[in-house]
Amino acid sequence: MYRLFYDYETNGDILFLLMDPEAKVHHTKKVGNVVVLYDENERVVGANLFEVSNVAKIHSRGALFAPSEKLLAAINPWLVNAGIPALSVEKSSGFKVFQIVKLEEHPLEEHSRIVTLSDGMKEYSTVSSFSALKEGDKVVGAIDGCILGDGTLFHAKEMRHIPVDVQLMSAKDLRIGEEDDEAFHPEGYALGEDFFLTEGKK
Repeated sequence: MYRLFYDYETNGDILFLLMDPEAKVHHTKKVGNVVVLYDENERVVGANLFEVSNVAKIHSRGALFAPSEKLLAAINPWLVNAGIPALSVEKSSGFKVFQIVKLEEHPLEEHSRIVTLSDGMKEYSTVSSFSALKEGDKVVGAIDGCILGDGTLFHAKEMRHIPVDVQLMSAKDLRIGEEDDEAFHPEGYALGEDFFLTEGKK
């Protein structure tokens, strides 16, 4: 998985490519309008594309969870010229639609609950402090290996002996609402569908 980020107001006309959020950048190399980021093992972990509006008009702000084929076709020649393999269209954004099957009080955290989720095929567990959750609600969750909107990587893990397979998302987390910090409830989606790569009522 990779993630693209663009915010003209904050960073200027630079498209950021993040390929490994957990890698430390050891050195960089500039090729044309692209600055390639390497770790200490000479592995490409990201890139910064300057003056990207010369080849593509980007109207989104922040993380681009579902970059279009048109955008990728525009920037791939720059990346290939810089020695980076062309980016393919992502088959998964890392954000999936789930339904809440069960809610339980957390035995060790007063303001959290254990949430059992279903994607229509299997069940998952997570822990959430969102208050407006009800059994039967549809929610959006980040799955293992998903690069989040803040550039961090979500790993499935165990917290206090409780599996956290999914991280529930608010509209703010999904970058579709600045103020809403409660769990986002999608409409028009089937269970298991990719939130950003499926047409629904976002």
